[in-house]
This record gives sequence, C-alpha cells and structure tokens, in this order.
Amino acid sequence: MRRFGILVAWCLALAASPGCKAKSEATNAPDPAALKAQQELIARRDALLAQRQKLAGERDKLSEEIKAVEAKGGDTTELAKKKADLEQQMQGQDAELDTIRTNVETTLAKIAAAGDAAAGLAGREANMGSREERVAKREAQLADRERTLASREAQLAQREKETCGVAAPMIIQQVAAPAKGSNYTRKEIEPLLRTARQTMQKKGILAGDLGPAGSLESDATKAMADGDWGKAYLAAAQLAATVEAIKIDRNFVSAKHNRLQQRVKNGKLDEPTSAALTEGMKAVVQKYGDGDFAAANKKLNELWALGGFR
Repeated sequence: MRRFGILVAWCLALAASPGCKAKSEATNAPDPAALKAQQELIARRDALLAQRQKLAGERDKLSEEIKAVEAKGGDTTELAKKKADLEQQMQGQDAELDTIRTNVETTLAKIAAAGDAAAGLAGREANMGSREERVAKREAQLADRERTLASREAQLAQREKETCGVAAPMIIQQVAAPAKGSNYTRKEIEPLLRTARQTMQKKGILAGDLGPAGSLESDATKAMADGDWGKAYLAAAQLAATVEAIKIDRNFVSAKHNRLQQRVKNGKLDEPTSAALTEGMKAVVQKYGDGDFAAANKKLNELWALGGFR
C-alpha cells in the first residue's frame, strides 16, 4: 500500500508543478477521479485483508475447539457448521479481493502511463519513467504473490476440511514392561534418553510437539533419582520409541501451525515480533502448500524461538 501511496503522491506533484501546466501535460495528467477511485480500492483491499485475517484466526480457534471436543467424544456438529460458515465467508472475500486487485492493476497502469507522458514533457521521462516501471513491476509481483498465497491457503483450508482439520493424537508407544526383578542401571537408561534427544533434534521435534509424551524424559530422570530403575527404563524406552514413530507430515505440521497461531494470538508480543511472526507464517503456508513439510516444520521451529515460546 505504501508503494501505491508513493505513486499517487508523485503523480499529484507532477500535476501541481509549473512544468505540468502546459495544455498537453494537462491532457496526459491522471484524472483526479481515477486517483480517488484508486485510493478507495486500496482502502477496501486493506480492510478485506484485515477482516480475512480475523476470520482465519476464528477458524483456527474453532479447529482447536473441535479437536478438544472430539478428544472427549463430544458432538462437534455445531462447531463444524460455524467453521464451514467462516470458510464460506473467506471464499467470498477471496473473490472480491481478486476483483479489487484486477481493478487496482488496471488503474495503476493508466496512472503510470500518464505519469510517464507528463515526465517526458517535463524533460525527466528517462529517470521518472524508469522509476514508475519499477514501482508498477513490484506491485504486479506483490499482487501475484498475494494471489498465490491466497490460493494455497484456500487449498490448505479445503484439505483440513476434507480431513476434519484434526491431526492424529500423539500416541505414546508401548514397550514391554520391565520383568519383575529386572535390575536396570543408569548404563541401560541414559543411552535411550540420548537416542531420543538426538532423534528429536534430527527431525525437528520440539518438546511441545510430544503432547502427553512430553513428560516421559522428566519421569525417567526423576525415577533414576529415586532409584526406581524399572520405572526409569520404561519411561526412557517409551520416549525413544515415541519420537522414532513421529512422522513430519501434513497432520504434524498443521497441528504445530495451529498451536503457534494460538500462542501468537494469546501472547503479549511487541509489534515488530508480532509482524515478523505473521510474515513467517505466510512462508509456512507456502511450504505446506508445496508439500515440503520438513521445510515448513523447520520454519515453524524458527518462529517458536523468535516468539520466545516453549
């Protein structure tokens, strides 16, 4: 939006300058009504984007509520209906955004052409025309990127809808309980914990990704301190087996993305950090849409660290 503002301000300055008072320049100057329409389009676009972001947050919150209710075996019919209504509103906004972007690009091209003509008559066509071409090109690239991200987000929403938007719950892998009278020592337990940590680092699994399995490491450590070696071995073995079984796939990334959105929404973040996190999650959506779940997970880990979350 700032780039549009720069362009509009430059065109208005040309119209007001002494060199633009010639009849030929007045003919080529942009129509004030067109400039006003351009500004109104941009304002409407920004309002729609802000509203769409709000709806997306409400949709993600409903997804979390649906997961919680389903985990308890409750009825999610009403919640699912609300979520579907939100998604329908977002689809309508996508269509309107596409129309606005098309109108903005058309008006921008006309203003840029008029600006080039006025600058040429003033003896500055080479410099100012080149600048306008760069501005128009950047705007076109931005609009194309917005369309691509909107399309990918729509695809993501559809995939979540088709799969009920629910990631598979984290399952603690069961291992054989220590035989009665088994005499384990620290030498058998610590390698299991070390293997689990190395696997988590290799796959990009955070402690918060483990769900109920997140307490297994502390359980094993406490049991060792208490001298309960059988319990310590069982917890360590379950942790190692659980992290080994985790797959960095669509459900894993989707669940992690939703948790991060909730933390951003509920956290007290300064404006630069919040803006950086919002921009970073766009990159996550893009990598998710490309099917590169490992890269999406890596980016999510960077954002967790940026927000100072645990």
